[in-house]
Amino acid sequence: MRKIRSKLLCGVLLLVSVPVTGGPVLVLKGSNTGPFKEALSGFRQAYSAGFEIEQGKSKEFAAHVQADHPSLIVAIGRTSAEMAHQRSSGIPILYIMVPNPVELGLTGSNVAGISMSVPGNVQLARFKELLPNPKKPVAIIFNPATGASIAAEAQNAAAGLDLVLEQVPVESPEQVRLRIALVKPIIGAIWVVPDESFATKERENKWFTYLLSEAIKLHLPFFVTMNAGSTFVREGALAAVVSDFMGMGRQCGELVKQIEAGKSKVESIGLRPPEAIGWEVNLNTAEKIGLAIPEAVLRSAKTYH
Repeated sequence: MRKIRSKLLCGVLLLVSVPVTGGPVLVLKGSNTGPFKEALSGFRQAYSAGFEIEQGKSKEFAAHVQADHPSLIVAIGRTSAEMAHQRSSGIPILYIMVPNPVELGLTGSNVAGISMSVPGNVQLARFKELLPNPKKPVAIIFNPATGASIAAEAQNAAAGLDLVLEQVPVESPEQVRLRIALVKPIIGAIWVVPDESFATKERENKWFTYLLSEAIKLHLPFFVTMNAGSTFVREGALAAVVSDFMGMGRQCGELVKQIEAGKSKVESIGLRPPEAIGWEVNLNTAEKIGLAIPEAVLRSAKTYH
């Protein structure tokens, strides 16, 4: 009788120690371009279970949701995240590779994700490594409607980094030339936080070409905040601190394992910053302004010549 009770007790302990996860994890893949492939590869390095559905296959997605009752949807990219949010019937969602998720309405107690944006304080701390004259202010050009949070994060960190931040708010790319002229005599670097209008109207308004020529003429570092697909550093900006897409995928996979193990819940994750970040550096621009890039930066940098 004691042996039977002992076996029953062990069985009960085993049952309560295994988390109840419900159905499988459904992975809505992103596009087949490089950054999204890297994110999926990183995710699979950390988490190999679940099943995948190609981006945009809404009928297949709906059929799997109805038949398999997934416990969690991992959405890679904006298209996948929006489809999951609109058609998931309350199933928890964890997304990656989605720019500006709050503006897209990807919020709620059952929605969480990893931001593509490197926090402003982290960017500023990294940029300090490339400042030839840290005593001069860093001019941060941003649209208050879209870049205020990054500017505020950087501003709050500036004093602790022994740096001065000169805020240059602009409402459109057309205002860049006028606003930067007002602070140009006192600054030691330029940092732009572009929104979509900056990216889509770059050639039309010449803001990028103008700032690049001014930065080179004055021997100033020219930093840019970038998202997936941005090519500002390749086109001549000195440097950007960027998310590591494969690392972002691994971070997502680790979160899924924590959720399945009962160590975390989607509602407690919220929107998290990327943990893995690196550099993009234009060595040709560095040479033009006479700046030697530290070896520590080059070790984690994607470089352009």
